[in-house]
Amino acid sequence: MTHNNALHHAPLFEAATAAHDRARTALAGSASSPMDAVVWLSAHLTAMEHVVYPFMRTTLPTSGTEIDEQRRLTRRMQGALRSLEQRSSGDGLAPPGSSDRLRSQLTVMIAEHEQGEEALLTRLLDTLSDEAALTLAERYDHAIGHGPTRPHPHGPHRGKLGRLTYALDAARDHILDVLDSRHVPLPRAARPHRQVGRWGRYLLGVGESVHEVASARPESGQPIPPDPPPATRR
Repeated sequence: MTHNNALHHAPLFEAATAAHDRARTALAGSASSPMDAVVWLSAHLTAMEHVVYPFMRTTLPTSGTEIDEQRRLTRRMQGALRSLEQRSSGDGLAPPGSSDRLRSQLTVMIAEHEQGEEALLTRLLDTLSDEAALTLAERYDHAIGHGPTRPHPHGPHRGKLGRLTYALDAARDHILDVLDSRHVPLPRAARPHRQVGRWGRYLLGVGESVHEVASARPESGQPIPPDPPPATRR
């Protein structure tokens, strides 16, 4: 399941909607798809909770009740995601129950979460300038690409301790994703392409010879060493 960085630089409202849509699609898909839903929802929920909701609370001081309700729903969703992750990965400690039932429950909770989130985002974005909205969207985008990829329903989620736990959870999840060779369908920023230098090409056995490499640095003042004589067999 590849999305080719489709959410990078997307406006916040559209990016949040796309995260819900992709989680819904994964939950309705094949047996391997639920893990994609776990990743998408885990990343989205934590990005909203640690980036967007604190900003909302200061910008929309009358929205505290609605934000608290969203946080409570987030805890329920993360608990269900954790159970689905355990069942999908064959964890022997997974709670009893049906994976299909968990999928259905999560689909209902996604709809409820999205409804409350859309109302809050609409109110928030109506108060922001284009520049402020873009900055917030970039922070959300960064959190999606660098935050946790697994559900963490327990532990602190607010304040300094919550921020520390968030960073530790993200680092732990990324290490586990590599160790488990786990497919992570989240958008990633493309890494800059690095050109191989002259000495690098020489060491790789391609491109210029050692004479060409040395002659490209006349400032060294050193004579070009002769090629070693070929080895003779005895």
